[in-house]
Amino acid sequence: MKTTFRHKPINILQTLIYTLLLLWSGISCANTSDSSFEKATSELIFSPINSNFNTQYAQDNQGNSWLKITVPSHLLNKPLILQFPSTHVDDYCIYVKQKDKWIKIIKNTDLNGGLIVPQYQENHFITTHSIIYLKSKRSYINNGNFILVERGEYRSVILSTMIKLEIFYSLFLISIALNFGLYFIFKDKVTLIYCLFIISVIVICLLEDGLFYFLSAGQYNEMLTLGILIPISCLMFSLFVYLFSDIQRLSKKLKYLYLSIFILFVILGISLYLTNNRQYFILLINSALLTALISIILALVYSKRDSSIRMVAYSFSIVALTAIGYYFSIYPGNQLLSFIDMDKIRIILSIAFVVSGYAIWIKVKRLKVDHESLKTEFESLKANQAQTIYEDLKRKEKNPSTHTEENPIKEQSLQDVLKDKYQCTDREIEVIICIWEGLSNQEIAEKLSISLSTTKQHVSNAYIKMEVKNRSQAMILKHTINT
Repeated sequence: MKTTFRHKPINILQTLIYTLLLLWSGISCANTSDSSFEKATSELIFSPINSNFNTQYAQDNQGNSWLKITVPSHLLNKPLILQFPSTHVDDYCIYVKQKDKWIKIIKNTDLNGGLIVPQYQENHFITTHSIIYLKSKRSYINNGNFILVERGEYRSVILSTMIKLEIFYSLFLISIALNFGLYFIFKDKVTLIYCLFIISVIVICLLEDGLFYFLSAGQYNEMLTLGILIPISCLMFSLFVYLFSDIQRLSKKLKYLYLSIFILFVILGISLYLTNNRQYFILLINSALLTALISIILALVYSKRDSSIRMVAYSFSIVALTAIGYYFSIYPGNQLLSFIDMDKIRIILSIAFVVSGYAIWIKVKRLKVDHESLKTEFESLKANQAQTIYEDLKRKEKNPSTHTEENPIKEQSLQDVLKDKYQCTDREIEVIICIWEGLSNQEIAEKLSISLSTTKQHVSNAYIKMEVKNRSQAMILKHTINT
């Protein structure tokens, strides 16, 4: 009995010691040394962001970024939520003062300590002091833009943001639906590639708008995900421009160019996966966006006369340059470009997709008109050829002895004339010869293994160079060359 009685106080004492240690460790994790913290913040030199004295920025000797945020007096001693509406502002700590002690806020937990899964990182707290501090290991702080509201008002703020996003994504979905409709009507692979490009852009925007963070509870590799999606989207766009602007005549050069770019993407992607180094990510993203710009420049150089191509090229060149500035402001942390945010990119993307949709509609409408016109000309040409053959047969029957067979036109001599006199390309010459053989545009496309829109573009270019307006005039030109 005595032995048992003696062990009981010892167990109670050990339990008390362990409890005190746990409490002390919890307090030391949540609290920070007031003297050291206040000394560290007093040594910082803060300056206002965008002339806003309520939010000031500083950088310490270790390269950490600091924000000094002034809390309005009506929000003191109330449950507050602070959120940065950006997935790229994630590695930071919030310090608030409660009962004369500086406390580090635990992210994504409510005031009762329960875990939450938000769209972006959330900080729930109550403060008695008019100043709160943010310390971030990264220099990107979303240009000091954040949400700081009372918990009861947070839902209305998020609701207004969601309405903007719904309008933006509705525009995307309408664009996809219209272009899929054009694809099923005209069976043109250009519109299909454009739809896939729009879908890839939507996925990137969903990532930037916090959907991936929400679905994965913040457990995804943001750099690696963007490092996969953005190059795929840029290659889709380059393929779309390549087909839409009809620059296949540079196929060999472009084939090697895009092959080398693809190999570069693979090397940088593997390096990023193995090291998770931001330098590889910066090289990968900007190389992908520069690839899109190269495609735009090629389209402008080789399709100067097509207004629809110019509209697409100019609008998406602004998108590419804006995206380069956006990612330069995030990962190298260039403060001069920090004014570029997702709101501006959404506006520019919306304008670009509206303009591009209009340009594609113009081109499709033009191709439809050309198709109807060429169909009429083809029927007329077939009728004229039948009449000519009938007249030749009657003439042969009347004068069988004096008839001498005309020498056929040699294909090689025609090619030389078209190349030397009219400066036609090899592909345009092939198309012209097919026209002279009486083939329709669809038959030409199948024979040369090119798309219908590409065939019509070659026909249009050939007509301009030969100074003819239709197939009948092209046939007359053939006889002129022969004589």
